[in-house]
Amino acid sequence: MHEVKMVVTDLDGTLLQSDHSISPTDQKTLERLGELGLCRVAATGRNLFKVRMALTEKSPFDYVIFSSGAGIVDWKTQKLIRATAISAKETSQIINYLIAEKYNFKVSCELPDNHNFGWYKSFECPELERYVEHHSKLGEAFKIDPDQPFISSQFLMFFPMETNQFDSVNFPDLSVIKTTSPFFSGYIWMEIFPNGVSKAQGIEEICRITGIARENTLGIGNDFNDLEMLEFTQHSYVVENAPEELKLKYLNSLAHYDDGFTHAVNQHIKSK
Repeated sequence: MHEVKMVVTDLDGTLLQSDHSISPTDQKTLERLGELGLCRVAATGRNLFKVRMALTEKSPFDYVIFSSGAGIVDWKTQKLIRATAISAKETSQIINYLIAEKYNFKVSCELPDNHNFGWYKSFECPELERYVEHHSKLGEAFKIDPDQPFISSQFLMFFPMETNQFDSVNFPDLSVIKTTSPFFSGYIWMEIFPNGVSKAQGIEEICRITGIARENTLGIGNDFNDLEMLEFTQHSYVVENAPEELKLKYLNSLAHYDDGFTHAVNQHIKSK
């Protein structure tokens, strides 16, 4: 068995409890990993603003991959070490295409201010309305004017679970990530990022920075947006509250509310 030198965990539904806190048990495990000299990485779909709602500067992490890999922060120094973007020209082209095809979507502003966003509604969509209502409290929300292009970091589209619309949309030159709606289980989200963006690519970059080999990594996730991460890490776990198809594919741990993070870590790293 390969020695684990880096532990990567998703946040929501994996490490964080239902109140978005880290349990005392998981907190101690993260601290223990630091004492043992292991690299601790959070890899989340949250933007940086929302990451800082859950983690403080003293939280026991070495790196944070945010916005599904669009950005990376050295958590000890709080230095932004990676920020990807979609040019204003390409953003404008995508916006005009989505409007012409009558989709509902939102567009995040440039990193690290991607908690600010524009939105466009082609038809009634309760999921888009839920998104705008919630996130307009966390940043600036504006209705998109297709004649006012801007540099962006992410597109987000909303599809009812029972339809096959998700599979009918194709962006070959961009990274497309599927995730379950955190608002309503009846919706699937399509996250669209610059080409190559993923949690896996973020982990690969941290491996390069630290000199840690892929074979020495352990990953823990809970949803479809963790797929590329789980394919990259050598030892890959999903928590009990993950979808069944993921539990059939990866090693299983306890639920996030039962300290599933610690349970997975303890399969490979024993207390000293």
